[in-house]
Formats: sequence, C-alpha cells, structure tokens
Amino acid sequence: MPTYEYICRSCGKNFDQSRKLNKPPSPCACGSVDLAQVYHPPTIFVKGEPTTLGQLSEKNTNNMGKYELQDKRKEQSEGKKKKEAPWYTESGAASASEINKMTPQQKASYIKKGKK
Repeated sequence: MPTYEYICRSCGKNFDQSRKLNKPPSPCACGSVDLAQVYHPPTIFVKGEPTTLGQLSEKNTNNMGKYELQDKRKEQSEGKKKKEAPWYTESGAASASEINKMTPQQKASYIKKGKK
C-alpha cells in the first residue's frame, strides 16, 4: 500500500497514512475529516554533461575499451621512466673547472686516457 501525507485543515497537523487508492483517508487525531493531501515532487536525477575534470576523466575511461585503456596506461608508465643520456653528455672524472686549469698536454692525456 502506498503512503500518503495529509494536513488537517482544522488543526494544521501533518501526518502520514498508508491506505489503498479506493478507500478514503482516515480522520485526523482531532476527529476532523477535512484533510488535504500534500504532494511532493518526485525524486529524479538528470544525468548531464560532466562538470568537473574528475567526472570527465571517469566518463572517458568508461568509454575506452579494455585494450585501449591498457595501451594508454603503458604509454603513461613509459613516459615516467628517465631516458638514458647519450655517451657524449656524461662528464668524466674531472669537472669543467679542473679541465680549464689543465695544461694542453694534461688535457690531451685526459682525453686519451679519461683520467686526471
């Protein structure tokens, strides 16, 4: 049986009542049968466009297929790894200031042997 909310026009009291559609409402506690049914708007949700970045990312993730999502995560994890620097960018045993202080003979020896 559905539950209805009524307000008594005599005393102003609100009360709920479960009853069948074809039966009239029972009288109020004050004895009055002058009742008005209180109507409430239905509870509905309208699912619209995402309004936040979190909602948008969740929507995009749900729209992606399983394999597409795995590929995307793999790309992201590869992007976080540091790439190796080329051999020519590595510094040797001596700093730039130490190399500048060397004589030309010491510089040639350093280039050939890689040691100070």
